[in-house]
Amino acid sequence: MHLLNSLKARIPAGLLCLPLAAFAAPVYIDATNDVAINGESFFGASNIRDELTRLARRDSVIAPTATFRQIAVSGALISQILGYYRNATPKPKYVISDGGGNDLMSTCPAPATADCPTVKNTFAAVKAYFDTMATHGTQKVLWMRYPDPQGANWATLKTNQDLFNPLVKTLCDTIKSLKCVWIDLRPVWEGHYSEYTTDGIHATNAGGTATAEAFWKVIIDSNFFGGTATGIRTSPRSAPAPGVRIAAGRFGGLDVRISKPGYHAVEILDASGREITRRQGQGPANYRFREAKHAGLYFVRVNAGGESFARKVFAGE
Repeated sequence: MHLLNSLKARIPAGLLCLPLAAFAAPVYIDATNDVAINGESFFGASNIRDELTRLARRDSVIAPTATFRQIAVSGALISQILGYYRNATPKPKYVISDGGGNDLMSTCPAPATADCPTVKNTFAAVKAYFDTMATHGTQKVLWMRYPDPQGANWATLKTNQDLFNPLVKTLCDTIKSLKCVWIDLRPVWEGHYSEYTTDGIHATNAGGTATAEAFWKVIIDSNFFGGTATGIRTSPRSAPAPGVRIAAGRFGGLDVRISKPGYHAVEILDASGREITRRQGQGPANYRFREAKHAGLYFVRVNAGGESFARKVFAGE
């Protein structure tokens, strides 16, 4: 008892509450009810849904056996995609969507402009889709700009997409009734088109995996689902943290080095906000957290020398 009191006396009072989070349960997104992947064949005929599910399970954002709901159907026009949303029960809080590829196949009169009926009508349909999502309580939509269509067969589609996408980007940036997160897939596919598509527009498995990983980075960085550990306020990677070094372990896990004097505490959390492990001690120390063994997102919270910060780290096998 005297030893315990002695240790308490050496630890700042504000730090004694830290262990209360040690057994916090994971906070999962309801993949079936809260999320819907909508659109046409870019999703419906690819492995993107499965890859997003894999990444979300890996990072403990959804339950280990959960699967994202997909309502996308190959060949759909925007009006049909809107219909799939209207028919969805329950209505999703979060939508990952595309649309317009099939609507933009018709040639515009030369010289093609954004006033072309094909472009105008497609954009009007997208706006109606966004307005309907907002009316039915959807909080956020992740909207993608397609990779550039490849080959002469898709020249008309590329011309129309180049006119259409700036209109949707402006809508995404300015709409107030729901939050729109934009991702441009052209940089993701650049230099890999021969690997990521065989017909010029649809994703191979490699293209679907690359696309899902790009989506997932945006989802994590924007705290798209909210309320998970992705919302932890973290210090930028470049922010100074004197006396603390965090790095992915050479053979998996995470390495944390403390060179500051005095009491320190280090917590490792998964992407759901669940604490995986913690260490604490006095003075300089080197810790290897092999508990962070699965590839994915982790958060490292450090309190050392009277200063505290959190950092987002991708680590694991």
